[in-house]
Amino acid sequence: MNQNQTKFAIACALTLSGVLLGAIVSTGGLSDPAPSASEKASVSVSGGTLRIGVESTKPSYYEVDGVAKGFDYEMALGVAEGMGVEPEFVELEFNELFPALKEGKIDMIGAQVSKTSELELEFDFSVSYFSTYVAILTPEGSAIHSRGDINGSNIVVVDGAVHEHYLQNQYEDVKIIKATDAASAVKAIESGEADAFFYGAPYAKSIIDDAPIPLKEPIIYQAEHAPIGFVVRGGDQRKEQIDEVLEEMIRSGEWLRIKTEYFGADRLSEVFHERGR
Repeated sequence: MNQNQTKFAIACALTLSGVLLGAIVSTGGLSDPAPSASEKASVSVSGGTLRIGVESTKPSYYEVDGVAKGFDYEMALGVAEGMGVEPEFVELEFNELFPALKEGKIDMIGAQVSKTSELELEFDFSVSYFSTYVAILTPEGSAIHSRGDINGSNIVVVDGAVHEHYLQNQYEDVKIIKATDAASAVKAIESGEADAFFYGAPYAKSIIDDAPIPLKEPIIYQAEHAPIGFVVRGGDQRKEQIDEVLEEMIRSGEWLRIKTEYFGADRLSEVFHERGR
């Protein structure tokens, strides 16, 4: 992780930890049958399986020598352990996660999902376990140097991700192009179909490292009023358990241990500065 990415992660975590602590104080497939309506709304005190939909992208969920790793992966493991259930991870493309949740093929999404008012109409979000920072990725030589420069441009997003919603709300003259995943989005830039890729900032470094073309340092900023949480079906009573476990993970220091492993140690002197204004 380069210095700028470390600064981004440190400040993101510092902001989140303050909010959450303040609030507290004052690998599977899709072959399993869908649960019945009663099972969907049941409270699982102990036993059973929690099927967790994930997207295979660093630093959320990935494998090293066949061993699963990732920030959201370890947070989901902690939640399952605290609930007394067996975790089962289901790897999907991001745009497949919400349909799978609606159809009962998975029980929870753990993939850096930002809470929005639109999603809350249909799904329930856990308490926040991270903050939403977004990135604009551009190729070398691009004339886009700041957020304001993307007006009049073709911007590619991952289909089903919240970034399309941000673009529609914040820009009047942006053509949105949809890709199935991050690799396809970069290909859209490579082909000239898109001028930039708008996605979650935690993924920026791995996208740049894996890109077949040189990409510039990302333009990064914090999305307002968009905390990240686990997602369950609306009315699923397990949300209460998930919230309780997450709050305990923060109180006990487990959240900080996991965050530090993937995003570096907190240094109170570090202040995150928006890049690309």
